[in-house]
Parts: sequence; structure tokens; C-alpha cells
Amino acid sequence: MKFLEKYGFNNEDIDEFINNTPKKLMEAVKENKDLIEANLSFIKSLGAKTYREIFIYYTDLFFMDSSSFQNMFNRYQKDSLIERLNENYKVVEYL
Repeated sequence: MKFLEKYGFNNEDIDEFINNTPKKLMEAVKENKDLIEANLSFIKSLGAKTYREIFIYYTDLFFMDSSSFQNMFNRYQKDSLIERLNENYKVVEYL
């Protein structure tokens, strides 16, 4: 999971991910690293400060193909969405 460091994940974030993620899901993340990285890059570029929490707790979202992942966020007014996500990352459940 070393690749997460280039997206601003610190050791504590990575440990939290490893300790709270089923082994099969971790393997899938490794197998789909390029897709995961593309989606992490996108959500980070939007300005969501809670992108780490979203990834740790909603990892399954990051397996969406990139265009679907982007469309999920782009349906909403960017500033309003980012403000809500930064206040409470769990809002992502309702997108």
C-alpha cells in the first residue's frame, strides 16, 4: 500500500486502512492499483480534504470505472459538494 503515500496518506492512515480492510479487498486494491490511483487523483483534485477517509471507509467506490466515478461527483455543484464532504465524509454515501 506504499503507493498511497504519494496521495498524502501517512503511516497512520495506511495502518488504519490495512487494519480495517478485508484481505480480499486489499488484494483487489493491489490488482486494480491504476484505477484506484486515477480515482484518488480525481477526488483529491476536486479539493476534498476528506479523500483519505472516503478511501479508507468507502474503498469499494474507487473500483468504479473512472468516468462513472467522476460523473458521480460532477452531477453536483462542486463548491457545495466539497464543502459538505469536508464537513462530513459520510455524505459520500448519498451521492
